[in-house]
Amino acid sequence: MNERQVTQIRRSRLNIFLFDFMQASEFSDYILNRNLHEVRGPHTKAKLVHLALNTSLIISYSRPFHKSNEGAGLPRASLRQHVCRVLSVDERALHEKAIDKRDQALAHSDAAAHEFEGLNYNGRGMLFYKSAFDPLTKDETQMLRRMSRKWIKYLGELKAGSKHAHQ
Repeated sequence: MNERQVTQIRRSRLNIFLFDFMQASEFSDYILNRNLHEVRGPHTKAKLVHLALNTSLIISYSRPFHKSNEGAGLPRASLRQHVCRVLSVDERALHEKAIDKRDQALAHSDAAAHEFEGLNYNGRGMLFYKSAFDPLTKDETQMLRRMSRKWIKYLGELKAGSKHAHQ
């Protein structure tokens, strides 16, 4: 990626992406600092809080990788082309999992997120479904927090480079 492609993302959009990752980092901090992964009992208030914050974590982390509307006459912006530059192979696997979870279960209700492959869901028999809303594991939440912080650092560097390019 050359310098011209990097600077195509407006400075304001870089700030908006920063806000998304800062929010994701805050959600993961809350989940981890309150040990919400350790809460037992599916009907406790803390489980509901964990589920809500996990959903918010994934959505806020995923926003910068979906083309965002910029306004009249401006191209849509995304960080997708930067993923290989910022994330390790292991991090990219979790990145894809988070994006897929957002796309298939949290922002939409895709059948693939809920139905088991190979079962007939057209009949009248008993139907079994996956739990599409299970929160990330503690390790995944920790990794997603680290990834959010890597993105925050990277965007800061892009902004600094953008500032120098326009001086």
